[in-house]
Amino acid sequence: MKNLTISEQAYNEFKEFLVENKVESFNIRINLAGMACSGPVFNITVDEATDDDATEVVNDITFVMEKRLIDEFGGFMILSSEENNGNGLTLRPVIQPEGGCGSCGGGCH
Repeated sequence: MKNLTISEQAYNEFKEFLVENKVESFNIRINLAGMACSGPVFNITVDEATDDDATEVVNDITFVMEKRLIDEFGGFMILSSEENNGNGLTLRPVIQPEGGCGSCGGGCH
């Protein structure tokens, strides 16, 4: 099962981002940073895999994801700036949980 989808264009943009930021290890963990009005927020860190993780190797980058996040969100997609309608490189879950402004008490407008 493929846990991460990334086009060649998105891969090249992501790799360029890592190189520009002088990231030396290409073991990239996808983390759940928290929940916001619009749904889950994810970030990335450099980290090694554990027994609780699944990995997806794309060329020379190893993406590390907790198995529970894959179960909950169905895996992840990395979209290039162009694939994201010019809004920058982005990381999205395959399954976007229902949510919206009602989940935070209506403070989002």
